[in-house]
Amino acid sequence: MNRSLGLFLGVVLLLMGSLTAAEDAGEPFGDLPLVDEVRCGDPADPHLFAEQPEGASVIQTLLGRACRVLPPRGESCFFAYRIGAGKGLQPGATYVLTLDYPEDRPRSVFVENRGCETNLGFATGAAVSDVVHARYVHLNPESVQYPLSGQYETWRTLFTLHDRFPDLQQPRGEGPRPLLPADGFWVIISQPQGSKVLGSAGAAVSRLRLYAVPDPDRLALKLNPPPDELPRRHLFWREEMSDGVVQSRDPAQRGVTDEIAWFEHRARLMRFLGVNTFCQDLLEFGHNQGWDSEPYGGSNWVNQTPHPQRWEQILTMLRDRGFDFDVLPYYEYAGSIGQQSLGIQRRCRPLGKTGSYTHVSWSEIANADITDPETLDDLKKVLELTILRHRDKARFLGAWLRTRPSAMPMSFGDGALLRFAVEANDRRVATREDLQADETLRQRYYEWWFGKRRDFLVAVRDYLRANGLPEAVVLFTAEASEGGPPLPGRQFVTDDPQTWQEALAAHDETRGFTVAPFDQVVSENAHLRMVLAPPFTWGEWEWQHSVPQADPQRYRDSEGVLLTYPCNRLYTVGSPEAFEAFRTRGGLAIVHHYGLNEGEMDEKTGYFAADVERAGPYCLLAEARAVAYGDPRYIGFLASNALNRGFPQYFRAFAANFLALPALPSRVLTGAASDPEVVVREMAAGGRGTYLAVVNTGMVTKAGVAVTLPQAGRATAAATGETLAARDRRLVLDLYPGQLLAIRITPEP
Repeated sequence: MNRSLGLFLGVVLLLMGSLTAAEDAGEPFGDLPLVDEVRCGDPADPHLFAEQPEGASVIQTLLGRACRVLPPRGESCFFAYRIGAGKGLQPGATYVLTLDYPEDRPRSVFVENRGCETNLGFATGAAVSDVVHARYVHLNPESVQYPLSGQYETWRTLFTLHDRFPDLQQPRGEGPRPLLPADGFWVIISQPQGSKVLGSAGAAVSRLRLYAVPDPDRLALKLNPPPDELPRRHLFWREEMSDGVVQSRDPAQRGVTDEIAWFEHRARLMRFLGVNTFCQDLLEFGHNQGWDSEPYGGSNWVNQTPHPQRWEQILTMLRDRGFDFDVLPYYEYAGSIGQQSLGIQRRCRPLGKTGSYTHVSWSEIANADITDPETLDDLKKVLELTILRHRDKARFLGAWLRTRPSAMPMSFGDGALLRFAVEANDRRVATREDLQADETLRQRYYEWWFGKRRDFLVAVRDYLRANGLPEAVVLFTAEASEGGPPLPGRQFVTDDPQTWQEALAAHDETRGFTVAPFDQVVSENAHLRMVLAPPFTWGEWEWQHSVPQADPQRYRDSEGVLLTYPCNRLYTVGSPEAFEAFRTRGGLAIVHHYGLNEGEMDEKTGYFAADVERAGPYCLLAEARAVAYGDPRYIGFLASNALNRGFPQYFRAFAANFLALPALPSRVLTGAASDPEVVVREMAAGGRGTYLAVVNTGMVTKAGVAVTLPQAGRATAAATGETLAARDRRLVLDLYPGQLLAIRITPEP
């Protein structure tokens, strides 16, 4: 049976069978048929229930409703319900999962949706979002006093149901997925150990609901980009640990039998959220992620995967299904990794005597010396096979490169030393011992190497532009970690230092943290200093050479090559100077580095990795402040697993307005708004009028804000075309926290 026909018939059967009457599922969904409902606060609820350890959860009455709560404890814990069993669920159909929670106290909540193998957390109030002290990386803990609504709120996600699901234990990649739609799927409310979720009163849920979406195309967000002659902005994301769903060689063991259908699920989610640029990782820690390397030697050059046609099939699917996305492939390049490849020759070597840059042995198996002309030739082959040979199938934006530990390190190999001698040291060969002993000589070497990295990235841009992509851009992410660069030592950033000083001192694991006042961290540009500083190292290791820091000053006059500014917490987006440091002639690119929170459930729910967003309108406050203080043209998200959003109405509003603005230079109009926390940016678009980006950077709703327009004319909401009522060049606006409003001013007819 045709898959589309099967989905249609499945929806028809649902509507004829087990669904109740449609009811309002909330913004932006409207009326949808209710499939199933779990009353978590009712101990007699009939759904299959599990918790670990036994007695981990309790029933409490909060804000007048019964809830199931996970009080923080000395170990990780969870409770779970099997939802949708016997309700006629259909694989490949679209659903909405909602969760009602009390916004009475600060809380951290992790939700594991086995129906689409997606983990996503959210945090309210002053609760820290990611875990305070993680297993593998420092996640830059921050506590800010986000306002609480004092009422029940709803978390909502749109998703496509998989063909089969894991039980309570999530496999990492291949593994058992024994449940079928008729069995329903688990929704797990997770909580790491109490000392890692400090400030949280515990996850609390009153109700879970599952709705069917008979017509998902109706929910696609209609974007209104600038006129064709104006440059456009881009939103995109990359997922790190998501494609295990379709990794099995045996289709019957995959979460989604047709692997390309799983990528179509992502594309449909993008269209719903308003994301306009499709991103797929093609090299992960240097390894092939689903493209055909046979033309240049197959596994002798780049190891083939079990899915060598996947990338071409994805691009064909996007074209044939009418997804009008730009495409941005993502590469963690480490030199080609194959049986006789350049990367495994490891032509890079550290400055000291050890053979490895770091203690992470599995990331030391290959590297790429960007000063070596053969490296550029090697990468060109990758780009030819993954971009140029497919340019008839997609509208490629360019390439996104990211270094990982020791992937593109600073090389002190013999070849690099000879090139340094010829190009920057008066033809005198400096040994590694010379460089270690002579600080001045070593700094000259650093300057030369960073210049070579810039030349390498420019050459990548030029190669793409000379081969059919005349406007190709190259984004380069120098930050190798998931959580972004940490502040010195173990700092905890907060706007409430006294409270947190006491809270951190109460736990053995957090006594070593230093409380850092939020305003001070921002005013001193502490984050920017760490972004630009060599990574911390110790002992015999050379992390500072393994992942050399960003050097944006070398790219200020470039066009088409952008180093990405790493951000996540509010303290990382509070300084205009930080954004200005990364601006180029081609604009600014920022990337939100989510923390993996990897392994923080201690295997109680199997493999665990999850991103966390702030609740409600605050989920986009960091990005909104980035627009206000820096005006990026490219915004990316590095997600830990399958990206989704729990408050999609705010993401959609941000996306619609961000992408309605042209990618043109802007300036802040000082005093244009009657409220100092509302920032107004102006973009002159010549004959196409003037655009304004109006941003509420504050923590509360701003009612009746007067915005003075810089010129007379017809004012419209750029995202919708709706006319705005302006009197005497003044608009009066109500703006929720973090709201971005794009306005276009054109001459009166």
